[in-house]
Amino acid sequence: MTDSPIDPAAYASVMKTTRRRRMFFFSTVLVYIPALWITHAIAPTNSAMGTLFAVWFVFLVISTTLVALSRCPRCGNYFHMHGISLLVLRKCLHCQLHISTNTIT
Repeated sequence: MTDSPIDPAAYASVMKTTRRRRMFFFSTVLVYIPALWITHAIAPTNSAMGTLFAVWFVFLVISTTLVALSRCPRCGNYFHMHGISLLVLRKCLHCQLHISTNTIT
C-alpha cells in the first residue's frame, strides 16, 4: 500500500480502464465462434478460416496483455497477475479490491 494521497478522480479512472480492458478481453474470447460460423457461411475455405484465426489471435494476445498489465490503484500491483499466473477474477489478487469499486476505501 502506498503512503501518498490518491486522487479520487484518478482512482475512478484507473478502475474504469481496468473494467474496459476486461470487457475487451471477454468480448474477444466470446466473438470467436460466431465469427467462425459467419466466415464459414460466407467463404468456407481454409484460407478464410486461417485468416480469421490469425486476426482473432492477434486481438486475443493484445487484449490478454492489456488485462495482464492493469494495475490496482489501491496497492499498485498488477490487478489480475500474481507471480506468473494470470487470473481474470473480480478482485485484485493482492489487496482484494473489487472490480466494481469506484471510491477510495
